[in-house]
Amino acid sequence: MRTLLVSLSLSLGLMAAAHADGIYKWVDENGVVHFGSQPPQKGQVEVVKAPKSERYRQWQNEQQTLQTNSQLTTEAKPEETPATAPAETAQADQDQQEQLDQAEMAARTQRCQSAQRRLQELEARSRVREVDASGNYRVLGEDERQQRIQQTREILLNNC
Repeated sequence: MRTLLVSLSLSLGLMAAAHADGIYKWVDENGVVHFGSQPPQKGQVEVVKAPKSERYRQWQNEQQTLQTNSQLTTEAKPEETPATAPAETAQADQDQQEQLDQAEMAARTQRCQSAQRRLQELEARSRVREVDASGNYRVLGEDERQQRIQQTREILLNNC
């Protein structure tokens, strides 16, 4: 009987681990490697096992957009040589600005879509859970939920 209980509990534990949301790997400022089911707020993160959730796909898209923006802003401007005409330099600057504008518009569109989904979730459900900084779930009270709905509407009104 004990063997059956032990094997049952082990198999349930393995199934729970198999259904985990995702596994992330990162190195902290002291050089220590960490693994966890929640990525840290800042820093480089390697995804060991990608979660299947919509929230992960949103985070991944936002990270790619941020990385694209940082690459575009850190690109060195072509140095003007005597052979380079001012018109060519102005055209290169204009092209770079257009790329930045397009990346910014893509990021803004992504944020608007994310805010619209968040508003739909907040309005559709009377009981909303969120993950706090320590990775624990907590249920929002009705006042907090209404406050988040109002904040999300203001974000949509101001940015979309």
